[in-house]
Amino acid sequence: MKMQAFNTNIHPIWDTMRFPFETPAISKLKSEICLWANSGITGGVVLGDGRTGKSISIGVIKEAIKLKTTNQTLPSITYRAKKRDKRTIAQCYRNLYRITGEKDKKGYSPEDMMDQIVCYILDLAALHSNRQVLLFVDEFQRMTLDQLIVFAELQDELLEDYKALLNVFLFGNIDESDHLLNQVKTSQYNFLHGRFFIQKYVFRGITNKDELSKCLRQYDTLRFPEIDGPTYTEHFLPEAFKNGWRLENLTDLIWKTYLRVKKPERRTSWGMKYFTGTIAPLLSGYLKREGVNRVNEAMVYRAIQASGLITNEINRVK
Repeated sequence: MKMQAFNTNIHPIWDTMRFPFETPAISKLKSEICLWANSGITGGVVLGDGRTGKSISIGVIKEAIKLKTTNQTLPSITYRAKKRDKRTIAQCYRNLYRITGEKDKKGYSPEDMMDQIVCYILDLAALHSNRQVLLFVDEFQRMTLDQLIVFAELQDELLEDYKALLNVFLFGNIDESDHLLNQVKTSQYNFLHGRFFIQKYVFRGITNKDELSKCLRQYDTLRFPEIDGPTYTEHFLPEAFKNGWRLENLTDLIWKTYLRVKKPERRTSWGMKYFTGTIAPLLSGYLKREGVNRVNEAMVYRAIQASGLITNEINRVK
């Protein structure tokens, strides 16, 4: 079956594969990962609620982590644990092996696959003229601690035999990681705890009105196409934008509406998937159809509802 090419002409606010801009939360995460990578630590854990944008954040930051001493970008690879994966050590080796781009070979042992993985990482490091590579592990809560030992063994071989450093950063859903976080504290996994679980960072979405304002401002300033296109806001509301109206003007109204949803929904932050899923219909639908002068709390609520954030209808705005 022939796969269709990805449509690069899709407007960024509809691109579900990435955020249309770097959020304050991603900027903070990038700074933290950069600090970890430059400190020579072996690994760390990034935890967050579902749909805060952890997976997408990996794609944003993985090519932006630099060594402070040389200003070189550190090469990286991404391991994604899937629900359908078998929770076996063999599966972990197989997934790592596939990252190298090699096809599965019948009769290949874990040792054979490890050799290929090591060669791939060393080649990647050499290509970037350094001896350090970052490994981002997405959805690590779907793995077992015994599987994570594979990453520790990979680190050992690279460091002991080739003097190369592999930093392992584990990304996972905070509510689904408790079993691993508790299990890793047992004596059986002390070494794993010291290797990957000492450094912890909580990734959140929008947590205050100032962060919301910064995000809305991006819609008013970023352009599509990037060079000479209109701003995101201008694209959907050309007349209002021409007359000086900006999406950032709605900061107070949007934040007020979100706060009415936040407590009943027990949200610690506004996940970016939900936030961008709110602004897309608000900007391209409600505001475009009704006009910026008619915007109200009920309209904003309906946009939040369209994002899928609201599950408890008790807090419904009439």
